[in-house]
Amino acid sequence: MRIPKPPQIVAWTFLLISVFCFWYMVAADYGYGAVSGVYRFEKGGEASTLTLNKDRTFLQDRSSQGKTEKAQGVWHRSGEGRIEFSKEFLSIGQVSSDSDGFTYGEVQKNFLSLIPSIVVGPDREHGPRFHRRFFN
Repeated sequence: MRIPKPPQIVAWTFLLISVFCFWYMVAADYGYGAVSGVYRFEKGGEASTLTLNKDRTFLQDRSSQGKTEKAQGVWHRSGEGRIEFSKEFLSIGQVSSDSDGFTYGEVQKNFLSLIPSIVVGPDREHGPRFHRRFFN
């Protein structure tokens, strides 16, 4: 039986701690920079592309029944995963704005809590979900 040498144990321990720290920094980050990006929703003949900019503005394109609409507005984070969109946000998946004019959602992270997606509306499990796009 081969017994590891102390330098190898120290190196492996350092590597594991470094990987854990990197994962935690990404998984726990719900800041504007981490959430901003391009997201896509597609379901039942309806499609929407949502671009969240770091300056807290958004651009949205929605296609439904051969009709395309565009909108731009502002978005804000609150708490760890809550997100709200201004009144310009176009309704999707039969979810429209609340009585105050804002549309509310939640940022949820998938795949080891690394990849964000956005669920809008009150049903956080089955509501319309925008998936993060990395490539066009």
